[in-house]
Amino acid sequence: MNQINHFDNHFEQNRPVHLARRDVYFEKAAELISNELHGQECGLKNERYEEILFMLRTARQHARFSIRNSGKNEHDEQFSLFINLLAGNVKAVLSMINLRKMVENSNGSSFSFLGVNQASAGLQAEEYQRRAEDIVRSMQNTLKLAEEPFEQLKARNRSIASGEANERYEKARAHFSELVKEKPSTYRVPSLIRKFMRF
Repeated sequence: MNQINHFDNHFEQNRPVHLARRDVYFEKAAELISNELHGQECGLKNERYEEILFMLRTARQHARFSIRNSGKNEHDEQFSLFINLLAGNVKAVLSMINLRKMVENSNGSSFSFLGVNQASAGLQAEEYQRRAEDIVRSMQNTLKLAEEPFEQLKARNRSIASGEANERYEKARAHFSELVKEKPSTYRVPSLIRKFMRF
């Protein structure tokens, strides 16, 4: 019985921190996706979508950490699945970007097996670019639909949490908000664990 209580206390203590990191990293990923295709001159950047994917994977991981048992946090579970869906779309964009690059550099690549000329390869590269942009537009439209439900989810979690839990959430959120201004994929988890101890 004491072991169960210890687990419950540990979960309740850490849930606000996991929710904060989930929310901040999702919001940053959504912001980057929403800003894509505006004034785009050189096509979609592989590095940008790797960064977005990192943030969505981080958000997804902490979304799972914030759920104790299946069915206990239904709305949080649904949101976790939504993040997973977005991550899948970002991986599809990365796939299209990489295929475009492969075709553009067809000399000596595996694509040269087809024996197509440079003009045909260029057309195929443009097709991969269009597909990637279509996926991005689809994600942008989906994120617009998600804005209100996401705000409702955060409000619901605040309403059922204790004052202490909400305070921990805000402190953790402030920390992670500063963190994502840096290079997210270069962040090291051990320093995060040390920060947790202060919340």
